[in-house]
Amino acid sequence: MLRTLIGFCALLSSFSVFSSIIINSTRVIYPQNAGFINVQLVNQSTSTHLVQAWIDDGDPAKSPEKIRVPFSLTPAVAKVEANAGQALRLAKQDISALPKDRESVYWLNVLDVPPIPAGEAGTNYLQVALRSRIKLFYRPEGLNGGEKIIDSQLSVKKDGGKACLNNASPYYVTVVNIAPFHGENLKATFTSSLLNETAFIAPFSCHPLDKAPGNASKFRLSRIDDFGSHRFVMTGE
Repeated sequence: MLRTLIGFCALLSSFSVFSSIIINSTRVIYPQNAGFINVQLVNQSTSTHLVQAWIDDGDPAKSPEKIRVPFSLTPAVAKVEANAGQALRLAKQDISALPKDRESVYWLNVLDVPPIPAGEAGTNYLQVALRSRIKLFYRPEGLNGGEKIIDSQLSVKKDGGKACLNNASPYYVTVVNIAPFHGENLKATFTSSLLNETAFIAPFSCHPLDKAPGNASKFRLSRIDDFGSHRFVMTGE
């Protein structure tokens, strides 16, 4: 199979990669009291693109027809005209099995299939479909304080030479950087971080820090809020 694929690729006369379908948000929040929500797509190209959309439960390799999630999404396939938009409608189905004391997370997938350029039909042209994948948070009613309480619920826990970033809130938290705080501007550029990569921290869990915090007792961090913006926070042990 691999030899066949390599042989096929060797025959290709052109290769094109260009993402034109844009999701108008970096994350989706689904409140429990909403009957449905809309997610807007925009086609920024000058040609019609085919779009396939689906929701997965955390496994990006699973094929859409094998995924079972408590949401419906329509349309699953659509043609989006040049410089036009398309709304995806997400509606909750059976949510009885989802936790009521914390958020649940799923992923929204959008596959952009561009048209074959004029003159390339019937030739050895490789058409590349590009997938965008963003987080979909299901947010139950009654979570205390709303998303604004997250800042006060983050702390660093130390255990010997190891430490973790504790999320005591019922919300998922994406932390980009964390470093000891020495009185500098909270929004100052991070020249180093106790994390090697962005941390996605589940509710009521503690994410290991990649580097030891030493004797520091105060820390500053940047996290992503509901609007996809960086929020700068000071926290302690």
